[in-house]
Amino acid sequence: MQPVGQRRAQRGQALVLALVLLFAGLLGLFFMFGAGQVSATKQRLNNAADAAAYSAALWRARVLNFHAYSNRAIVAQEVAVAQAVTLTSWAKYFERFATNAQILATVWPPVAPLLSVAASVASTARELTERTAADEIEARAAPGIGYKALLQRSQEALQRAADTFGLGAVANEVARANDPAFFAFALGDSGAFDRFTRRYASDDDRRRLQGVVNDSLDRFVKGPRGDDQRLLLLPSSCFGTTTNIDRWFRWWRKRGGTQMSPDLERWQAVDTGAIHDYRRRGGLFSGCRQREWLPVGWGAAEATDHAPLDTVLGDPGNTWDNTWDNTGTTWLASLEMTGNGYAGFERYSGIERVRELDYAALADQRFPVTRVVVLARTEGKQVRTANALNVGTGRLRLFEKFAGNRVWAMAVGEVYFRRPPGAPERIEYASLYNPYWQVRLAEPTAAQRAAAIAYAR
Repeated sequence: MQPVGQRRAQRGQALVLALVLLFAGLLGLFFMFGAGQVSATKQRLNNAADAAAYSAALWRARVLNFHAYSNRAIVAQEVAVAQAVTLTSWAKYFERFATNAQILATVWPPVAPLLSVAASVASTARELTERTAADEIEARAAPGIGYKALLQRSQEALQRAADTFGLGAVANEVARANDPAFFAFALGDSGAFDRFTRRYASDDDRRRLQGVVNDSLDRFVKGPRGDDQRLLLLPSSCFGTTTNIDRWFRWWRKRGGTQMSPDLERWQAVDTGAIHDYRRRGGLFSGCRQREWLPVGWGAAEATDHAPLDTVLGDPGNTWDNTWDNTGTTWLASLEMTGNGYAGFERYSGIERVRELDYAALADQRFPVTRVVVLARTEGKQVRTANALNVGTGRLRLFEKFAGNRVWAMAVGEVYFRRPPGAPERIEYASLYNPYWQVRLAEPTAAQRAAAIAYAR
C-alpha cells in the first residue's frame, strides 16, 4: 500500500486532456471529410471534363470526316456528269453512224432492211439517252439546287458547328449528363480551327479537285476512244505506187474523248468516225499523204451553265489536231452539240469550291492535329463539405477556398489523321478526301494550362 502523500501527488483532471484530444479529433474528422468530398467532386469533375473534351473533339472529327465524304460525293457527281455527256455523245455518234450506213447500203439491197432497223433503234436510244442525261445533269449539278451545291453548302454549315461555340455546346451537354450541377465550355483557340481548313477560291484550287475527278474517270470516259482499221476492200489512191503497204488501202479512223474546259465550267465530249484515203500530192514521184475522205459517224455533247458554245474546244481524244485525226468530222459534230431542247445540259454549275486543309497555315502539313480545350466547373457550394452542410461552429468550422468559389477541371481532346486498324499498311498524309480523322485525349500544353488558370481566376 502506497503512502497517503504519494496518492495525493498523482491526483489530477483527465477531462481537459480529453477535451483537447476530442477537439483535435473532431477537427481532423471535419478536415478529412471535407478533403474527401473535395477529392471526390474533383474526380467526378475530371471524368466529366475528359468525356466532354473527347465528345467535342469527336464531333469535330466527324465534321472533318463529313467534309471528306462530301468531297468524295462531289467527285462522284462530277464523274456522273462526265459519263452522262459521254454517253450522249456516243449515242449521237451511233445514231449518225447507223443513218449514214443505211444510206451507203443502198448499193447493197440485202442489208438495207437490217440497217434501217438499226437506224431506228439508234434514234430511239439517242433520244432516251439524251433525255435521261439531261435529267441526271440537272439533278446532280444544277446551280444552287443540285446535289453538288447542296453538299458544298452542308460543308459550310457543319464547319460553323465545329468551332469553339459549337463544341462548347457539345461539351456542356456531356458534362451536365454526368451531373446537372456541372458546366463545361470550350476554351477559345484564337481562330486556329478557322485556319485549319479553307474553302477553294481560285481556279488553281479548283484544278486540284478537277485532277481528282480526272483520276476517277473510267477508261471509256477519259478516252481516247480511238480505233484504226485497215479497209482491205477499199484500195487507196496510192495503191501499188508506194512500198508502204499500209498506204495501199483506205483506213477507218475512230476518235473520241471527254474533257473539262480550261475555265472549269463546261464538260464536253466528242466521238467521230471517218474513212481516210492516201493520195499523191504533186507529181508521180511525190509522197502519198493521208486525208480525211468520208465522214461516217459523229456526235458531240456539252454540259455548261451558260449559253451552249456549240463548238469543240481543245483536242478531246485526239479528234482534230493533225491529218491523222477527224478534223472535218469533228466540225460536223460540233454543229450538233446542243441538247435538242433538254435544259439539263445548260444547268451545269462547274467544278465546286469545296473545303480542304489549309496546308499553308498548318504547322505540320503531313500530320496536322487540331485540339479542343475544355474547362469544366461546379460551384463550390455544391461540394458537400462540412462547411457546406453547416456542420461545426467556431473553431470547428472549416472554410474552403476555391478559385472563384468554384471547382475546376481541364481536359484536351485531339483530332488527328490516321488510317484505321486493319487498313493496308502504307503512309498516307492528311487530307479532306479520306475520312480517317480520329480522336484521342492529350496532355495540355503549358500555354493551355496558363490560359485555363488565367480564366479560372
